[in-house]
Amino acid sequence: MDLLPQSSISRVLLLRSLAIVVQFCAVLIGHFILDLDLALLPLLLVIALESVFQLASVWLLRKRLHQNERVGSLTIVWQLIADIGFLTLLLALSGGATNAFVSLLLLPIIIAAVTLPARLTAVITVIAIAIYTWLVVVMPQQHSVHGAGHHTMAMQGHFIAMWVNFVISALVVATVVSALARTMAKQQSAIARSREEQLRAEQLLALGNAAAQATHQLATPLATIALLHEELEELSSSQASVRPISEELKTPIEQCQAQLDLFRERSEQLRQAQKNVTASSSCTIGELVTEIKQAFSLQFPLQTLHVDTAEVLMDTRINSDPLLSAAFLNVLANAARANEHVGASNISLKVSGHTQQVQWRIEDQGQGINTQQLADLGSVIIASDNGFGVAMWLTNATIERCCGRLALTNTPAGACIDIFLPKA
Repeated sequence: MDLLPQSSISRVLLLRSLAIVVQFCAVLIGHFILDLDLALLPLLLVIALESVFQLASVWLLRKRLHQNERVGSLTIVWQLIADIGFLTLLLALSGGATNAFVSLLLLPIIIAAVTLPARLTAVITVIAIAIYTWLVVVMPQQHSVHGAGHHTMAMQGHFIAMWVNFVISALVVATVVSALARTMAKQQSAIARSREEQLRAEQLLALGNAAAQATHQLATPLATIALLHEELEELSSSQASVRPISEELKTPIEQCQAQLDLFRERSEQLRQAQKNVTASSSCTIGELVTEIKQAFSLQFPLQTLHVDTAEVLMDTRINSDPLLSAAFLNVLANAARANEHVGASNISLKVSGHTQQVQWRIEDQGQGINTQQLADLGSVIIASDNGFGVAMWLTNATIERCCGRLALTNTPAGACIDIFLPKA
């Protein structure tokens, strides 16, 4: 079940507190006001023991929560078994199966059906049915029915019919209520995932609009710079002192133009994908590796990317996305910056094939990922001076659209990022 065991056990303890108060009042009213023949002292002793058990349970629960210890489903099982035990003692001392409140044995089954997995719910159900059966079996020794034989047989048949009704009710509750609870939990989980995906889509759209606007604003100044560079090249033919400056500016201008062209190409691919959202996209590992190597060498000429992949995998097709290569480039850019921080220059990309998926392992020689950020990177946007958090969040979103997953770890040599993509 998706319900938290901590909240479930808290509800169980709250219900027991209310039950203790109701039991105490019922015993006193039955004995002093209704003048029923009750074993007062034994009943009060059972309620006192139940109260002590309740206080001990509350104290232990608070202690475990204070120490951040896990409260599992077995804890709830033992609490429900204790409730069944105390209720059994109270019923045995006040009429057994003839007590009108014997149907309260259904309450632990209902709680188990809502909060516990099916196998543990079955355990509680079997115990409750066994307790009711025992009360019916020992009933003739506790309470004899006076009157004619006909009347005695009729009463016995009535109690047997009550037992059958209890068994049917217990089985219905254990199956139907448990199934409904699981269905509701799945629906709530699906709604939560849908909200998260919607929020992520809105954030992606906002980032995409900002990136498109920035690209549009950069296109005109870059074109002006390119024209000025052309004039500088013409001037360098007659003035030798200008030639080194012209050559030094050529590479970064070409890189900027290549990135703008790549962004326009990706935008067109996204528009085409939006027109046919049901069509699945795929590419070969060889095509993706080639695109990654070209883009990496263009952006990070001082870093060396070592690609290790078997030749037989180059034609293997995987689920793809228009931004998949950009997602890989984000990861490699982070690895390159980590290398530059420590003066290293080697990054390894190892591609290995499995039965249903392909694993891409990227390792750098940096200082690794901060332990505090390791669990949050990729799932949420975190603060970062160089865009590391946003880049990883975008990368993770792209990989999830391809039905893949991303795993971050640290190694003695640096950071290690595993990307798993399913085969098409």
